Amino acid sequence: MLATPILTETQQAPPKTKKPMPKILTVLIQVFSVLIIAVSISAALIFFLVYIPATKFYQQALSLKTDVAALKNSVNNKDLQDMKVRLADFKVKFNNLETSFGSFSYLKGVPYAKDYYSDGQKVFKIGHDGLDTADIVIKAVEPYQDFIGLKGTSTSGAKTTEDRITFLTQSVEGLLPYLDSLDQKITDIDNTLNSIDINRYPTEYKGIAIHQTFNQGKELLATARQLITNGKPILSKTSWLLGKDKPRNYLVIFQNDGELRPSGGFWTAYATIKIDKGKVIPGTASNIYDLDDKLASTTPSPRIIKAYHINVPYLNLRDSNLSPDFPTDAQIFLDDYYKAMGKKDQFDAVIAIDTNILVDMVNVLGKLDTRVGTFTTAPDKRCNGCPQIIYEMEWISGRPRNYIEKNRKDFLAPLMQALLANAMGSEKSKIPLLGQAFFNNVFEKHILFYFPDTQMQQAAEQINIAGQITPTDKSVDYFHLNDANFASAKSNIFIRQKIKHEITVNNGQVEHKVSVTYTNPAPGSNCNLEKGDLCLNAPTYRNMFRFYVSPGSKMIKMTGSEVEPVLYDELGKSVFEGFYGNKYPLYAQSSSKTSIDYISSVAASKNYTLLLQKQPGTKPIDYELWVNGQKQETFSWTGDKTIKLSL
Repeated sequence: MLATPILTETQQAPPKTKKPMPKILTVLIQVFSVLIIAVSISAALIFFLVYIPATKFYQQALSLKTDVAALKNSVNNKDLQDMKVRLADFKVKFNNLETSFGSFSYLKGVPYAKDYYSDGQKVFKIGHDGLDTADIVIKAVEPYQDFIGLKGTSTSGAKTTEDRITFLTQSVEGLLPYLDSLDQKITDIDNTLNSIDINRYPTEYKGIAIHQTFNQGKELLATARQLITNGKPILSKTSWLLGKDKPRNYLVIFQNDGELRPSGGFWTAYATIKIDKGKVIPGTASNIYDLDDKLASTTPSPRIIKAYHINVPYLNLRDSNLSPDFPTDAQIFLDDYYKAMGKKDQFDAVIAIDTNILVDMVNVLGKLDTRVGTFTTAPDKRCNGCPQIIYEMEWISGRPRNYIEKNRKDFLAPLMQALLANAMGSEKSKIPLLGQAFFNNVFEKHILFYFPDTQMQQAAEQINIAGQITPTDKSVDYFHLNDANFASAKSNIFIRQKIKHEITVNNGQVEHKVSVTYTNPAPGSNCNLEKGDLCLNAPTYRNMFRFYVSPGSKMIKMTGSEVEPVLYDELGKSVFEGFYGNKYPLYAQSSSKTSIDYISSVAASKNYTLLLQKQPGTKPIDYELWVNGQKQETFSWTGDKTIKLSL
């Protein structure tokens, strides 16, 4: 089993990036990805190792490839019954293919050729383990197929919110007994895959990208292992999270990703909620400026604020999320909240959300009626085609006023209350789609969790929902790009990024050159407050950018920074910091580029691993990976990604 923007012309709505499937369906697709990879590698390697393949074997391999496509189509259509039928047929043909492969057993005693025959046997073992994994997953999810949006017999008549919460808890906890079996199968597949020396084979053969397919399979396995192995602790706490034993208190921070900050967005407002036996009970809500007024900070601004922000002598809470590590920032928010409001209410968790989750949920619901207006996701010309809900929220909270209005962001509380009520009370067909939207946003870091309880926090970090900068082993390479918009309105609504990551190996050393292109395709807003327009897209954009890499890495050169690079160690990583925006800002309807060239502290190896950690709150990034001058792959960087290469 194998475990994740297009620039538009002015006045056109940016196309919506296709979202990943819900995690359960992702697991299913990953299961069948194993089969696809197994067959692809098997066909390519076996074809290559015997040079003159037997006609029967070749025809069987071609037939199996067609069956794999049909099986994958069943998964994409979420048709569980069709999956079962096609999987049974696939098993028969796969066994026949293995029997035909056995006719080449004479190669066991042939020098050099025996290694290729052994690899072929390993590939078939991977296939069998993948098929066993598929059986386990189907058996695990079949009782809940209706609830998670698979086609088949209806299994849940739950209609009320309480019924749905109960069924949700039972569904998640019902999967737990299967996780150990899945974990073992993933481990077996991973071990077998690692025992194959892919460097014995050509990069590409007969149109099959052998190395790329092989390495992508290893990447997917790493993701699957994280989901299955590391997900067990937090999944076992579903009842705890939903307040089944006693009420849970949550502090929700609203991060405005239109003004990107290190933890995902500018801290604009907060709300408190209580969850008691699955029922959501809204509490208080206010904007961040109220807390800052209560705190009346006289703490001098730290170096970063002094260096890049404008006229901010003291450190305010609203500017305190300077770390790319969300647990660090969340604890700061929690401490300052208690300092300002007292400890009458003790919070079980801090949850940060940005606008993306609101857009995705409303997109499923169709529209959201609240006491402050009706919100939709229709393209709005007033913001160059951004979703209407984004413009309306910015208008309500940020429109120019000729009077002081302290509670201008209090509308977020009733908006969230209406969203939750509509989501849990919606028709059954929308429940899987809402669940899909939720899990997508967790995966893409638009929702982050922090738990003061040590065990709960460890569980959250294991499954990677805490927005932490992940510690890595010395053998694992690391890369994280972190941007911070300092006083450039809400330009990140429009800005898109593209990354070209070039890896070159020289004498065992791994050199990285990462080029980041920032493009703002939209016209600048009229930011003259006297005119009364909403200032969303600042004519000039100011950005602090930081590259977090493996500790001990050595910078060769940085470009695109108007200040001298600042180098230091933080959070167990080496950091290369730069800034643009005063002398050379990113102008509206233009682009700019930064780059970093450095030697990694992690040496090249045939099992080289690179962890790419995405910044919370960012939009999908077009990512090109090049290795030794050859394009390795292109993907949309939406969540943390593990790259496996043979260097």
